[in-house]
Amino acid sequence: MPGFAYVFNHQTYSNDYTNRSVGEHLGYSSEEIQAFGPGMLMQVVHADDQHLLGEHMARIAQLADEESATLEYRVNTKQGTQLWLRSVDTVFDRTDDGSVLRHIGVASDITVEKNAGMALTRLNAELEQKVAKRTKDLARLNAALEGRIDARTIELQDAVDELEQLTYIATHDLKVPVNNLSRLGLMLISDAENFTPEQVEQIGWMNRCADQLSAKIQGLVLAAQIQLTHGLPKEVLKLGDCVNDCVNRVGEATGRLRLPVTVDIALDLIVHFARFELESILVSLLDNAVKYAEPSRPLEIVIQAKEIDGQIALSVSDNGTGLDPVRDEQKVFGLFQRAHKTPAGSGISLYCAQRMLQRRGGAVSLTGARAQGAQFTIFIPTKEKTNEAA
Repeated sequence: MPGFAYVFNHQTYSNDYTNRSVGEHLGYSSEEIQAFGPGMLMQVVHADDQHLLGEHMARIAQLADEESATLEYRVNTKQGTQLWLRSVDTVFDRTDDGSVLRHIGVASDITVEKNAGMALTRLNAELEQKVAKRTKDLARLNAALEGRIDARTIELQDAVDELEQLTYIATHDLKVPVNNLSRLGLMLISDAENFTPEQVEQIGWMNRCADQLSAKIQGLVLAAQIQLTHGLPKEVLKLGDCVNDCVNRVGEATGRLRLPVTVDIALDLIVHFARFELESILVSLLDNAVKYAEPSRPLEIVIQAKEIDGQIALSVSDNGTGLDPVRDEQKVFGLFQRAHKTPAGSGISLYCAQRMLQRRGGAVSLTGARAQGAQFTIFIPTKEKTNEAA
């Protein structure tokens, strides 16, 4: 059997019988166990577990026939080592009044099981200590991170305030002298007959510089305003109507009664975008298509739009002088950079268009080839990305 059997007498408080297997576990023979008499339990059971014996005997005294009581405890072997035993006891004999006279039990060696359990408990305790320490470390790091975030937020707010102040200065303080310079140039050119040809040329040069400076200031104001906007606006626009309005506006501005534009956009296609920003982007793309038309062939512009993967893709294609995406893309979308030397331009409009789209969660791409044409495609999300995640 896996353990050893015994019969314990409740009157003599000693073992009446122990089978030979006890020697394999405790090192004592059956005769030695019986010879201990009433002191057997005190001799064999570990001192720290002896307080369990009284409660266990009381439970046995209350057992009905065929019921059992279990106790786990440590014992001292004859060799001086310690074992864990699990005893399962049941009533074996009763007195005339029905009280328990003897109980029979089987004790099994559970040392390996107990040691494994205690090792697991110890590891769990160590793990809890490490987790508690790590939690404190994380709390401290989080507190430090929150402090850094708060400080960074203050810095960013200061930067926004400075940007707003710069925008105000560019809008008011700088525009006034530039406008005065432009008016002076117009006054001088209107009286050109009183000047020499060299002076007229110098006045024209001054006017062109004033116009360039005014365009730069307007571009800077627009670029600064873009930095202060985020997300999709609630404004709902019919894309086809917006495109047609921009086509007509560019046609009037360039002196054409009708631009050679083919529009392929569904009547019910809508976008969530700020009208001013979308019109600024479309006008920039159309204006560039007209400005960089190839003189050797009639200008053709095609505008198409469709919904792809949760976003509206709007493309503006032309057959003008063209662009090389690999070589020209950085210049095309760079601030104050240009891919073509002529005709003159500010190098702001496409930079602003890209920034507007990025701030709204969109994007713009360029395809084409030199001497063949260019195609700009803008991508506008149909809903906030944060809403999709939710």
